[in-house]
Amino acid sequence: MRFATKFDLLSHIRLNAALTSARFDAEQGLWLLRLENGEQLKASFFICSAGPLSEPRYPDIPGMDTYEGRLFHSARWDHDYPLNGKRVAVIGTAASAVQIIPHIAPLAARLYVCQRSPNWIIPRLNHVYAPWEKALFRLKPIAKTNRFLLYWLHEMNRLSFNPGGFMARIGRELAEWHLRRQVIDPRLRGALRPGYPLGCKRVLLSNDYYPTLMRPNVELIDTPIDRIDPGGIVTRDGQKREVDVIICATGFNVKRMLSVEIRGLQGYRLNEAWAREPKAYQGVTVASFPNLFILLGPNTGQGHTSAILFIEAQVNYALKCIQEIARQQKRFLSVKPEAMNRYNEELQKTLSTSVWAAGCRSWYKTESGKIIGIYPGFSFQYAKQLREPRFEDYVMC
Repeated sequence: MRFATKFDLLSHIRLNAALTSARFDAEQGLWLLRLENGEQLKASFFICSAGPLSEPRYPDIPGMDTYEGRLFHSARWDHDYPLNGKRVAVIGTAASAVQIIPHIAPLAARLYVCQRSPNWIIPRLNHVYAPWEKALFRLKPIAKTNRFLLYWLHEMNRLSFNPGGFMARIGRELAEWHLRRQVIDPRLRGALRPGYPLGCKRVLLSNDYYPTLMRPNVELIDTPIDRIDPGGIVTRDGQKREVDVIICATGFNVKRMLSVEIRGLQGYRLNEAWAREPKAYQGVTVASFPNLFILLGPNTGQGHTSAILFIEAQVNYALKCIQEIARQQKRFLSVKPEAMNRYNEELQKTLSTSVWAAGCRSWYKTESGKIIGIYPGFSFQYAKQLREPRFEDYVMC
């Protein structure tokens, strides 16, 4: 609040104001925005920062609409529904699931964990800072040195995604050790061990997920779900489990940035442009959508470091584009389709030999296998790439 007050941000912020549509008017060179309450706004530039993990994706399981219990997505939590003493089924065992399952288990009478595919999990290295450490961090040189070391430590994690490399073997051994240490039952351990290389799917961090699966009231179900009926879930082996509530921890629809209709030149919809697979120029701009800048757009995800590093590079990139438009006294700029296609062809060529192209299903990829979620390099490579916009790849009007 102090920061917002100091820089007068509050006068520019609209709370509880959901955006429903955005349309670019080429004659005015403006984005026309409509809010849920019917209010219309105009803006020269539209920076979409909803991110790819914003629209929940529900599993495509027959009979979901017939279920008579409570059903909700982990990203749309039903806080009015208490789980105490309930029979709960969680569908999915990825990032959201490994965080919520340890907290659900002590409440539920029975918890069924429905695993679609196992994930590599490594320990979460939490550290409680002592008072003397906090005092040291008040010294700017020490704080900067600590941040520098943490940055490069995380950057080196990128090397663990190089197939067959030394760091990849170290990462795999760490995950295997974590699994052996926390799961004693060989059968359960086998069900939890992925059959794909480390990094093909998002690597998870957890210290309490594996122990939770060994609680007497928790059952891991690795047989695929055949259908959902009014009373519960039925697996392909014909076994039925009655449940009071189903929680879908099944990720997000990364093909849609958000549930907003975005129209560019000639009324072209962004969802139409991304019907086959999302793509953008350097993950930020899209052909036929002038003055639109997307933060964490296609192929800007990262599995080794903070997303903030990528967001900062994209914000600076957008600002330089805006400043160039003002300098040239133009109304808008739009990336050339050939430049966007060339960038993505080179990107996909690099990704085709990466660990993310290995045989696993993940939100990084489309159903056809095109990798749309991840950036193949280091954060400093991406920041360098965006440092100075290539305005020859744009049309300005």
